[in-house]
Amino acid sequence: MTRGAVAGGAATGRTIRYAIAGLLLACAVALVAGEQIGRSVESSIARWLLHTVSGMEVLGMHASTVPAVVFRSGNLRWNVLEITLECAIALTLAGLLVIGAALVCTSRCSPGRVLLAMAAGTSLLVLVNQVRIVMLALVLAHGGVGPFEWAHSFAGSVVSLAGLAGTLFVVFTLVIRPGAVPGRDTRTRSRQEAHA
Repeated sequence: MTRGAVAGGAATGRTIRYAIAGLLLACAVALVAGEQIGRSVESSIARWLLHTVSGMEVLGMHASTVPAVVFRSGNLRWNVLEITLECAIALTLAGLLVIGAALVCTSRCSPGRVLLAMAAGTSLLVLVNQVRIVMLALVLAHGGVGPFEWAHSFAGSVVSLAGLAGTLFVVFTLVIRPGAVPGRDTRTRSRQEAHA
């Protein structure tokens, strides 16, 4: 193989990496720009989950002018749990995608592994946020506003932070190549093993 062919292959590889990074960044921007749609989707999933888990009566999207979960608690009182931008997952997912874009630009990270990690990380973050929303709805339904305030500010934050930490652990575990030694090029190691 000639040096020109190697250089051409490297340039193509960089182009692919930058295209994937651009796609991840475009998705991050779309999440932030379309956060209202994202919150509507999140509230729809949360309504379904809440009804499935608790059996409570839950109203559809038409019941509120903002993305929210509207449900009737055991005392027959209607509750509205609004999904605000701070409660939604859009900004956190956008941040994860920006990290993915940075990782895919480095030659040490396989683009396929980064995309797999982004898919897994996105799924985990959405799942954790849905668990948090349903947990808060259940606390509001069964405990009232006082316990809800505590659960929202403390327990919800703990769930979110634990979910984020777990997600980052999974993402970086998936991105890092098995057997890779920090500071040592695995391609050099493979060539050395082939000559041994």
